[in-house]
Amino acid sequence: MGLILRRGETTRRLLIAAFLAALGTGALAQQAAGSFVGTWKGDVPGIGEATLVISALRSDGQVEGRMEFALQGFVSTFADKADSAKRTNKGTVSDGTLTIEAALGGRYVLQRTGDGLSGRYTRGTTLDVPVTLRKY
Repeated sequence: MGLILRRGETTRRLLIAAFLAALGTGALAQQAAGSFVGTWKGDVPGIGEATLVISALRSDGQVEGRMEFALQGFVSTFADKADSAKRTNKGTVSDGTLTIEAALGGRYVLQRTGDGLSGRYTRGTTLDVPVTLRKY
């Protein structure tokens, strides 16, 4: 005996299936973004030893945490915009990429790779270097 659905039931089931699929996609995106949370250490050529601490990611993809540079003990926190006077960076995660507009100028574009973050740091036309940070 086969299952017979009325027109309204079919539409309702399709809507529920679409809703559940959308929830699953959102959960996967949130899970991927969460893989950026942690403490990352490495060296930024031309700047020196760096520690990136990502304590949380907001629902809009904005990063919470701080960056620390051994050189002169410089520490900058994440906020809504990069500001050198306030020592704030703006960091966002979107489509598997972490982008940081740095307090000291320049931009980091990093992707999650194995146990690290890899990408580039650029500042104007004077600095364009590879960056690799490892999770600790």
